[in-house]
Amino acid sequence: MADKVSVFRSSALWAFISSFGTYWRCSLLGRFFAAWKRSWEFSRTRVITRRVLGADMTSSVNSIYYRVYFAAARALSRLGASLSAAARASLIGRLWNARWLQSGAVWRFLFGHTMRRFIVAVFALYLPIDWVLRDLLPIAALASAWDEAFLAFGLIYAVFQRMCAPESEKPHVTPLDTPILAFCGLGLLLMVLTEESMSIAFAGYRAVVQYMLWFFILTRIMREDGDADTFVFTLTAIGVLTALHGIFQYIVGVEIPASWTTHTEVGVRTRIFSIIGSPNIMGSFMVMTAPLAASYAYRAKSLVGRAAAWCAVGVIALACLLTLSRGAWLAFAVMVATFAWLRDKRLFAIIALALGFAVMIPDVVNRITFLFTEDFAYASKFGGRAGRARDGMRLLQSANEMLGYGLGRFGGAIAMQNQTNPNISYFYMDNYYLKTLIEMGYIGLAGYVILIASTIFIGLRAAYRTKGTRWSAVSCALLAGMLGVLTHCFTENIFEVPYMNAYFWGMAAVLVWMGFLWKPETASKPGVFNPNSSQRKRKRRAR
Repeated sequence: MADKVSVFRSSALWAFISSFGTYWRCSLLGRFFAAWKRSWEFSRTRVITRRVLGADMTSSVNSIYYRVYFAAARALSRLGASLSAAARASLIGRLWNARWLQSGAVWRFLFGHTMRRFIVAVFALYLPIDWVLRDLLPIAALASAWDEAFLAFGLIYAVFQRMCAPESEKPHVTPLDTPILAFCGLGLLLMVLTEESMSIAFAGYRAVVQYMLWFFILTRIMREDGDADTFVFTLTAIGVLTALHGIFQYIVGVEIPASWTTHTEVGVRTRIFSIIGSPNIMGSFMVMTAPLAASYAYRAKSLVGRAAAWCAVGVIALACLLTLSRGAWLAFAVMVATFAWLRDKRLFAIIALALGFAVMIPDVVNRITFLFTEDFAYASKFGGRAGRARDGMRLLQSANEMLGYGLGRFGGAIAMQNQTNPNISYFYMDNYYLKTLIEMGYIGLAGYVILIASTIFIGLRAAYRTKGTRWSAVSCALLAGMLGVLTHCFTENIFEVPYMNAYFWGMAAVLVWMGFLWKPETASKPGVFNPNSSQRKRKRRAR
């Protein structure tokens, strides 16, 4: 290993990096940031920021919500204890409690950590499972119902796990519980007030809030490091495999619909989409998974592991570039800047190098330069995002602007499926926040903005609280990916795609669990996909 390091330090690449670092430290901009960093270390603002971000959950624990939730959890534990006592006294119970059964694989799978890992892994595999059921095995009934059935199973298991817990065990509660529940209640109120067709309104409401339930499921069932490792590893692996498949599509020049480009973009050869079916959604998925891959570079102990992690990041970044989604590029830039700011500011130099590489690709240049042409301005004004925003605001003004046009009635997938009003032209708003404004009015948009702001702030607190732990890089990666997706929502209906909505709230759940619910004593328990397991280390030494 020492020989490899010495060879690298004598290479031209190392010489370039060293000279660049020297130039940066001596430059005016570099000296400015160095002075700012020195002043920040002793500033009053830093002290206040550390107090705010490092605060515990005192306000949440002392809230009315927590007292109600704690009472419900204790009631579930008492019910579970009563049912367990009655079941043990029965014939089936005596058979069930037999030693041969409790020592079997089925028992360990149902009541050990394996079931938790199974739920987390299947949730992380949401995208490939959905693709298999919808495209490879197009069984309409199964494809449309499996995710709801899995969600119900997750809720039941979370309740069952609470019933099996001792009454003295404190239930999991997080600072983000109340903002999510408040927004769900607000959406329910708006659905009732603006209801014209209850079935459509409920479908629209379900599309907005259903996937937020995964936050409650994951934060309640996760117990050990292996649970979080399973989610991060599986989602990262899916991101890398999806990116490789997309790059293969670019190499073979897969055919794409003509609507994905304009007649002026003659240099654009193809746009990749992999199993997702949309370059824009694929770009957003790459934004979501790239920082998770980067987190392994900071967690790996060996040079080979760090190199493999950075190669994975490069593959995902290249795939995002080849989607030719300008919104995804902007989201990727926000994600990288956030991760660099939170974790490693040296990455800002890599951003500059990546931009230099990107402008050498003709397809990228064509997509960017098209933004400054008269054709783009005309297309945006008549039929593009600007035109759609104008038409959507006119529709909102025709209804109650405070309450909105109605959930599920315009701008999203539910409205496109129903199209109840023959006097208007239906389309996707290509801006999730604008779509929320049209359907839920200014009150609904304000509630959603408060929810997102609370998520970002609590995510920052979680990332700060994990400093110095094994989750430091992962928490920064989760928050950076979430901010990137939220940025992309300004140009696309990202959360209209079920797995993207579910992944976002799943990432929020894992981030909050790391920051507020994780306890160091759980780190010693080996689990699936746990690279730091002492058991794995002993096996490697034995080999």
